Amino acid sequence: MKIFIAGEPVAQPRHSFRVIKTKQGNLTCMPYIPKSDPVHAYKQAIRLAYVNAGGEILEGPVEIRIACWFERPKSHSKKRRQQAEPKATKPDLDNIAKAVLDALNDIAYNDDGQVCRLTVEKWYVGGPCDAIGTEIEVY
Repeated sequence: MKIFIAGEPVAQPRHSFRVIKTKQGNLTCMPYIPKSDPVHAYKQAIRLAYVNAGGEILEGPVEIRIACWFERPKSHSKKRRQQAEPKATKPDLDNIAKAVLDALNDIAYNDDGQVCRLTVEKWYVGGPCDAIGTEIEVY
């Protein structure tokens, strides 16, 4: 199953923490990601795309390929813009993969522990490929 999510890929952010008082009166830290963070909309877009494409929950080992396409900086020359080029800057690959795997949990597989192979790539768009977004293959 192959899906494409248009728009700039979003990495999973680090959790923020708030101190709360439990029913027993103890103080504890609770991790959270602010509701305003764009990762929530990104994950929802992944879930919707997978379900709308007819995706089902897979049993057994799962392989996932993630290709992220980013807009080039204005500083890149015209010649450089003619072909795709690897992106070696932020966001980190592992944080993008975490957001995608979390989004597909209970949608494409029961647990992300089923993922036995994960390929993640970051590219600047160029040449015939000029669509900014995330291409995800689940098989």
